[in-house]
Amino acid sequence: MYKMLLVEDEPIVRLALKSLVDWNNYGFDEVLESSNGKKALEIMKSRGDIDIVITDINMPVMNGIELIEEGKKLGGDTEFLVLSAYDDYSLVRSAFKLGINDYILKTEMEPDKIVKMVMTALEKKKGSSNNKSTIDKNELIRKFIAGDLNREELNSSILKLKGDYYICCSILIDNFKIIKKRYEDNDLRELISSVVNAVYQVLETVNTGEVIPLSSEEYGIILAFESSMENHIEDKLAEILSKIRIALLNFLNIEETIGISEVNKDISKIKILLDDARRNARLRFIYGKGKDIYPKDEERVDNIKKNKNNNITQQIVIEMVKENGILEALDSLDEEKCIDEMKRIFKLKELSFTGDIESFYIYYLEIVLMIVQYVIKDEENNCEGIIGEDIDFYSEIRKFDTTAEIEEWMMNFLKTLISSLKKMNTIESEAIKQAKDFIQKNYDSKVTLDMVSREAGFSKTYFSRIFTEQTGDNFTTYLTNVRIEKAKELLTKTEMKIYEVCEHTGYPNIEHFSRTFKKIVGVSPIQYKNNYMRR
Repeated sequence: MYKMLLVEDEPIVRLALKSLVDWNNYGFDEVLESSNGKKALEIMKSRGDIDIVITDINMPVMNGIELIEEGKKLGGDTEFLVLSAYDDYSLVRSAFKLGINDYILKTEMEPDKIVKMVMTALEKKKGSSNNKSTIDKNELIRKFIAGDLNREELNSSILKLKGDYYICCSILIDNFKIIKKRYEDNDLRELISSVVNAVYQVLETVNTGEVIPLSSEEYGIILAFESSMENHIEDKLAEILSKIRIALLNFLNIEETIGISEVNKDISKIKILLDDARRNARLRFIYGKGKDIYPKDEERVDNIKKNKNNNITQQIVIEMVKENGILEALDSLDEEKCIDEMKRIFKLKELSFTGDIESFYIYYLEIVLMIVQYVIKDEENNCEGIIGEDIDFYSEIRKFDTTAEIEEWMMNFLKTLISSLKKMNTIESEAIKQAKDFIQKNYDSKVTLDMVSREAGFSKTYFSRIFTEQTGDNFTTYLTNVRIEKAKELLTKTEMKIYEVCEHTGYPNIEHFSRTFKKIVGVSPIQYKNNYMRR
């Protein structure tokens, strides 16, 4: 038999919770009461056998959040459920972070809902006692995705994926950089736990599906539906996704794009379905943030690409990459030339094509993307990093009703891009100067690319590229030349021994120093010194 503790400062609410349901029929032989968190905690400490706590949040003496925090410290396996008012959402979010099982609004205290919430919490408690940990569950989900679970193993597992039809979804958090800043010291484990917990609560209410974090920004969902649901899967899916959106917004203030796969009966195709869902989620680049993106949306993009006039696209490419074209003007950051070339591209006869209006948006999008992709030369760069904002180009272009408006926006974007690139070049030049100064001051000790790139404030890969572009030498060659030039100076202007020069120029042993010196200068250090002395 189980023990329940009701914690609520309003006697009428406690009475309702206690009398609405015959708890004895559900295995509870005791339903205890408390008017505040402090008394409730004393009961938990003295009894040590409380299975379920249903607690209000706003209470005198000790509120529900404090009770959950202190109750968790007792080390038992008590499951906490929360009573919430409409204006308690910020506190409910805090409760979810502490690992509560579920919540219910006071205005929706119907017997069936309360029983379902309590019994779900009991099932979770039983699962914990059977050592079905989250880690074990995630491992099972990964095995299922990889195709390492057959249907018999799946049906006997703890995964709620019993069904004939499968759909995968990918939740991609929108504005992730902003969300990330909310978490102290960028500890994203709390974010991952909160998102998974919120989604899990929704899946528990529909009694199907599993969620697994793919990264701190992306989460995979697998849903299973019985054959009897075949004609209603799309409606049920929309209902589930709507609930997930509401939960993430209300409890974590997170908005997301959700990519959705096809429906498939083949249990071995789960990884393919998840990959499709992830690919569709990334179509937010075209469709914008906060959308549910279905396979039909991907097909629409593919059809546009297939049906477009390839000769027109080819002509645009030829015009942009030709000698003295816009991309060459971008290399020199010649704004006037870039503007002239852009105007000429706009006047291409092919762009006057009077077919489907949608094709115009795609053509303009291709021009913008070619420019952006040309500017972003490596993974270290992105559009947001260059111009200071993350632009959904397709949505931006679709805001306009005429080609003239689109072209005006593209011109302004081009000017902003060039201005930002000029600023970046200035910053990069300063960084290279700083790096050179660092090498000059520290050439006599161990100097690494990683060390200097950190000093300059860039990643190693990006710094290596811009260093080579601006100095004409890669980092290793430049450092070696500095050390050898200094060695030549010490050999000719001091009485230092060869091994002393070696030590003063950052070489770990004399053999390496002598070999490098001869390779660059053409003679050994001692020959160089002797030749100088004979002059």
